[in-house]
Amino acid sequence: MKIKLNSNMITGAVFLVFSTVLHLLIPSQIKTYETGPITAATVPTLLIRGLILCSVILLIQGVLSKDKKEYVVSGALFCKDNLRRLKPLLYIAMLIVYALILPRAGFIVSSLLLSVGILIYFGARKWWFYAIVSANIFFAYFAFQAMSVSLP
Repeated sequence: MKIKLNSNMITGAVFLVFSTVLHLLIPSQIKTYETGPITAATVPTLLIRGLILCSVILLIQGVLSKDKKEYVVSGALFCKDNLRRLKPLLYIAMLIVYALILPRAGFIVSSLLLSVGILIYFGARKWWFYAIVSANIFFAYFAFQAMSVSLP
């Protein structure tokens, strides 16, 4: 199967989905009891609607554009070269896992796991990279403790 796409179409579609989900989440995330025309949800709603509008414009611009790259969807999609392109998704997944385990495991444990994971991801082999990152995490934790700011 052949698909013709360009970056404007992909970016517009991704941000259209993202901004629509955010727009649907506003009522559950921003509880407001004001009855006036301007509430706590007014500015976020306007910004997200602007994002929806820009996403639609970008998507239309991509559809009407003449220069599109043709992609062939087949079983070769999962070859080694194409899987290497998905490597940034692993980095995003590490950040999502960090956000999920941070409240449960605490700042030090989750930050150490994330930093070690990122160093492994980038192929760091020197032991002192790991020592510097670990020292920075402990320094940040104790600095915030000294300022009476509690971290999870």
